[in-house]
Amino acid sequence: MIGSIYWDLTRASANIAWVLLLFTILWGVLLTTRILRGMDRPAWLLDLHKWLGVVVITFTIFHMATLIADDYISFSYADVLIPGVSPYRRWEVTAGVIGFWLLVTIQLTSVFKRKFSQVTWRRIHMTSYPLYAIIVVHALTAGSDVGSRWYTGFSMALSMTGAAVFGIRYVAGRAVRGNRRTDEAIIS
Repeated sequence: MIGSIYWDLTRASANIAWVLLLFTILWGVLLTTRILRGMDRPAWLLDLHKWLGVVVITFTIFHMATLIADDYISFSYADVLIPGVSPYRRWEVTAGVIGFWLLVTIQLTSVFKRKFSQVTWRRIHMTSYPLYAIIVVHALTAGSDVGSRWYTGFSMALSMTGAAVFGIRYVAGRAVRGNRRTDEAIIS
């Protein structure tokens, strides 16, 4: 019974972290592109974006801890912290481990944003999109629910929504950059 509880907590925390990561990226896109200008409050969006980032890491760590606590597969600390160590679905778990460290890197560089140039910070922060793709690969290949109807629908919905958010960022980001260039030309 205990093993089942841990496995259920592992699956639930992973799915919650995935949804929250999507919302974190969405809030970042809304903040950066200002596509809701006039209806948004940038300070609130930024606070929510930062808070969601911390909550994503919290659920991800909980996901990893419950994997270690569950004795069905016997994950070790090394398995969930070092890429390529886990004997269970080695590449699939490695994607999750890499995703975790990329998530931590993005969050830490945001906490210490003033220590980085704007260009460096932005480049690191833009790895949120490859991070999301890595998590999609991990979610679609590593879990015990892979192949079930409900999980296929759930993961397809999150994957397509993530692609839509990236599309919004790409299209609106180009428009924002174009507007900045036009504004700079008018000013000079």
